[in-house]
Order: sequence, then structure tokens, then C-alpha cells
Amino acid sequence: MKIEIRHAEQADFQWLCDQCLSFSEFFESQHQLFGGAEHREQLIESLIKYHLLLISWNGEERTGFIAGYVVPHLFNPKIETLTEILWWVSEEHRGSRAGLMLFNAFMDWGRANVHWVTMSLEEKSPIKDSFLIKRGFKLKEKSYLLEVA
Repeated sequence: MKIEIRHAEQADFQWLCDQCLSFSEFFESQHQLFGGAEHREQLIESLIKYHLLLISWNGEERTGFIAGYVVPHLFNPKIETLTEILWWVSEEHRGSRAGLMLFNAFMDWGRANVHWVTMSLEEKSPIKDSFLIKRGFKLKEKSYLLEVA
């Protein structure tokens, strides 16, 4: 089935909220990643209105999404940055082209609109570092999490 990518809209809101809960379970933390329904809803609303949130669609149902903040860099506001914060394909659609198509659309938008694109890979992600390196990314930092409370 053909997969299409489009900008998220209000009609995607509840599906996105539900998928964020699935991502939170995948992330595995002592704390719920999305800090409650109200905060999760505000986050999704903000991403739809002010940042970049793309949806993959196979003609019948949504299959995944990718989201990034579009902001000036903290150290140099002349550097516009697209920072990926969520990249998720529903379990039943993994192995399809949805993830790759989301990534490609995200990158196309980034190339046309910002100076830098940053990506992160969750520890258990099926995507390997080599995927990003082959596409021109350079490893600049690693991030570690210590849950202390």
C-alpha cells in the first residue's frame, strides 16, 4: 500500500496523543515520559501549530509520525535548528517504508528551512547509527540518563 506524508492537523490530535503513550512505554522510565494528559495535549498542540509534526498515512490509517522543534540554537540564535524529538512508527507498521519516508520528508523540510538538523536515536531503536552517518550526519554528542528519583 502506498504511504504518504503530510503535516499533522487537528484531526490527528487524539491518535497522536495515544501514540505518545505507546512511545512512553517503549522508552521505559520510572516516570511517564509525557507528564500527564494535559501536558501531552499541550505538547501536541504546540508541535502542530508552531513546529514540525509530520504524519505517515497508508490511505486507510495513520502509520507513524516524526516531530521536531524549530528554534534558534541556544548558543547562537543566528543558527536556525530543527531538533528531532519524536520519531515513531506504530508497531503494526514497522517494516513498512513509513519510517524512511518520515525521515526523508523531515530532512527535506529541514534542508529547505534551517541551518542545522539534529537527530537522536533511542537506545532500543531499530535504527542504527550507520543510517544517519550514511546520510551525512556526524556524531557530535552522546546523551545518558540517570534516574535519581
